[in-house]
Order: sequence, then C-alpha cells, then structure tokens
Amino acid sequence: MMNFAMRMMIHQKEMREFSLVLQAIQPIMTDAESTREEKREALNMAVNELSEDTFKLKPVAGQIMTIINMKEEVCREYPDSNAQTNGILEWLPRMKLHHIILLEEVKKIRQQFGLDV
Repeated sequence: MMNFAMRMMIHQKEMREFSLVLQAIQPIMTDAESTREEKREALNMAVNELSEDTFKLKPVAGQIMTIINMKEEVCREYPDSNAQTNGILEWLPRMKLHHIILLEEVKKIRQQFGLDV
C-alpha cells in the first residue's frame, strides 16, 4: 500500500491547485469579523473552483472537512449526525461526492462532544 507522502507526490498538480485555492480564501477564513455565512460562502466558492481530479482526492476532502470546523456550538444546532450532514450539504453541495466520509466525520466530532450520533 502506498503511503500518504507517495500518493501526494503522484498528485502534485492537484495538491498545488488545492493549495492555491486555500490561499485565496485564507483571509476571510481567518478574519474574526467575517460571519459564519461569509466563511461558508467562501469555502463553497473555493470547493466549486477545484477541478474534478483535485476534488475527488480523499486527502482534499479530509482537509475540506477540517476547514468546515465543526464547533460544538454548531453541532448542538442539529439533533443528530444525519441532520448535521444534510445541513452542511445545503451550503456545500459538492461534498455530496464525499457524503459517506463527511457523515463519518460528523459522527466522530459529535461523539467527542457527547452529542447524539
């Protein structure tokens, strides 16, 4: 099985593309004055800019889920993992391609906060 570093070497073009997209949205994502909606809009725009080859990579999907930043206060807005995942997909619809791993990540985060899965 190929290790992570080797897979990323094979996908250098895609990782470079992803890095450039992230750099473009970094100012709004790190701005404490930006609203949750503004940050979501920026992330959605960035995700939509990615090529299909880049977007389908699981490490890219994992990084997008990290950027989603599922805080406890946001998790508490939803009764369970399915509802929360559907809520994310409403504002980040392209993640439907990674629905299963998104759902698993939501479950993991909710368990950490002691919330209903």
